[in-house]
Amino acid sequence: MQLIDLSQTIEPGMPMFSPTAPPVKVGAWLTHEQSAQTGRYEGCVCAITEVSFVTSVGTYMDAPYHFHPDRAAIHALSLEQLILPGVVIDCSNVGERTPIEPDVLDGVAIAGKAVLFRTDWSRYWGQPEYYRYPYLTGATAITLQQGGAKLAGVDFLAIDDLTNPRRPVHVHLLGHDILIVENLTHLAALPKSEFIFHAAPVKVKMAVSFPVRAYAVVIP
Repeated sequence: MQLIDLSQTIEPGMPMFSPTAPPVKVGAWLTHEQSAQTGRYEGCVCAITEVSFVTSVGTYMDAPYHFHPDRAAIHALSLEQLILPGVVIDCSNVGERTPIEPDVLDGVAIAGKAVLFRTDWSRYWGQPEYYRYPYLTGATAITLQQGGAKLAGVDFLAIDDLTNPRRPVHVHLLGHDILIVENLTHLAALPKSEFIFHAAPVKVKMAVSFPVRAYAVVIP
């Protein structure tokens, strides 16, 4: 069995979906040195980390509630929705700001699967080019839904063109309970088929999105 990590690291200064989003903060609530002075530990020390971020950060999942107030939030998702057979769609030839049209799905069996769109845009993580990413179109979202996909994942900032206020991909996919994972990485390491995709977020009540430790289990 081979495990392939598909997740970005959450850290201060990382790319965010919006320049107005609050920056990620990671720090010590209690340091090892401070714990030694508390009198609560004997022969050992202890550290406790404090973090602060909006939940749409790093490699993260959007729940249907993100765009549909009557749909499931993160805590209500079942494990069956989060662990799925996966398939990779090779879109590595796309350029910046290029729409990914439904023809990339021609002849691909996507029913019941996590469909991961590989553009290799994650190579620009932390660089200005990362914000000039390609994106899926509304027609591609419809094709995913009609083909029976259960999840769509991308290795770039956002599955939609964020200059389009209608957000057709988010609206259509989440409206049909098709989950979305953004900011994946290392998709080039995946086989075209025969792997299981795992993307389980922390079970936070009423969260619209949350980071995941996405990874693949490759079946020999």
